Amino acid sequence: MGNSGSVEFLPLESAQNTDPGRKRPNNEDWVTGFEPTNPLEIQNSGSLYIVADGVGGASRGERASQYAAERVLFDFFKETTLEPAKRLQNAMRSVCKEIFEYAQDSNLSRMATTLVAANIRGNILTVANVGDSRCYIIRSGKVVQITQDHNYAAELVRNGSMTAEEAKHAKSGNTLLRSIGGDRDVEVDVFGEIDLFPGDIVLLCSDGLTRYAESETLLKLCADGTSEQISQRLIDFANNSGGADNISVYIIKVGSDAVKRDIDEEKTIPTPISLNFAKAKKSAGKKKTLLPVREPLSRAKIVNIGLLSLLVLILFSGVFYLINRVKDGADDPEVALLSSPTSELPAALPGDPTIPTEDVTPTTQTDDPLLLPPEPTNSIDLTQTAAPTLQETSTNFPDSYCVYLTQRGDNISTIFGEFGKEYRDYTTFSVFNYCNLGQLTCSEKGDPYPIDATIQPGWFLIIPEVNEETCTLTKNIEGHWIYVNP
Repeated sequence: MGNSGSVEFLPLESAQNTDPGRKRPNNEDWVTGFEPTNPLEIQNSGSLYIVADGVGGASRGERASQYAAERVLFDFFKETTLEPAKRLQNAMRSVCKEIFEYAQDSNLSRMATTLVAANIRGNILTVANVGDSRCYIIRSGKVVQITQDHNYAAELVRNGSMTAEEAKHAKSGNTLLRSIGGDRDVEVDVFGEIDLFPGDIVLLCSDGLTRYAESETLLKLCADGTSEQISQRLIDFANNSGGADNISVYIIKVGSDAVKRDIDEEKTIPTPISLNFAKAKKSAGKKKTLLPVREPLSRAKIVNIGLLSLLVLILFSGVFYLINRVKDGADDPEVALLSSPTSELPAALPGDPTIPTEDVTPTTQTDDPLLLPPEPTNSIDLTQTAAPTLQETSTNFPDSYCVYLTQRGDNISTIFGEFGKEYRDYTTFSVFNYCNLGQLTCSEKGDPYPIDATIQPGWFLIIPEVNEETCTLTKNIEGHWIYVNP
């Protein structure tokens, strides 16, 4: 390259690991990173490490997390004139817009991801995050959480509405307030210019780990071993604790002996990625496809095809003849005795959703009374039959429901009206006690409430007799189409 001189920097030992856990059918997390080999690139940009946790289900989450992580990685190293903090912020906001617009153009109800990124340049750490994937620094027997979670429970703790201990049990606490792709633009938290020292450990992780591991546990699990050993130990701990979600970690250990390298290598940057990769192309719109070129059929193949066609024709004729014989003899008593008019086909098996419904809240989230449905009183009469109730109409949706997360100031008339329903047509409404809207799963439907009951924020309200299109395409209010075990 024609450069001269050398660069001195602290050595880094890193390892990434991801696991689907024990309850999820697929892994929607994505882990990636880049450590340049060119000393000049190390000096200008440093190394970048990323963990993303996709939301949306039906492969949309894994596509969002992969694209966001790889795109941010590429954009960061492409733009070398800006400081790391600004690069991360620009890259995350840009990919947020791309995913949001792609989901809209492809008629996808939800496609988003959390993302936490850590840049180490020299001995300086810069961290950016959106969502509830976290960054920690472990130093001198202490664990410090660098990032803040962007979900309901964390926000209520920050504004003093609940304590950190209460947040551990909040039923809707893990509902995201920010995500990459959830809206056209997003506010990115950046934590910059953090000094690193030899012996420090930087940990990036998804909430599949933090729902089980508190600071004391993380300190114990990261106390010794290589980065690879620590990453596997954290995965094993989360799985042994329940493994209710995908688990992803990135471990970066800061070495003690400074390394000096001459500037004599070629510059390298990550490879860009397209959002329209294989799985995404299915819903990217109409597109002409080229048929594969086939070799001309040989004489032998033509003869074999002719013989096979003749055999199929003979078999079909035989079946047709037998059917007519049975039909002609239907009125014959002797033939009737051979039939079994009482035989029935076995009942169809109930649907078996592939998305699990168990929702384990993170250990650092909490339980605000405002987020919990009030206990129904004995004075409420739920036996009225003047109008159909949600309990009566929900049989049309044995596995699927439209769910709306209620906000402060909502009322049943406005909510039902947004979904094209007249609330006066119902005497009661129902809610789910537990939902993970990020994973589009709910469980444990609560007792119904009278239609004039006061709506509390944080309820997972069930919208009756609404199909998926009406549920997810309503303009002024966000519905979630979820699957529930019968």
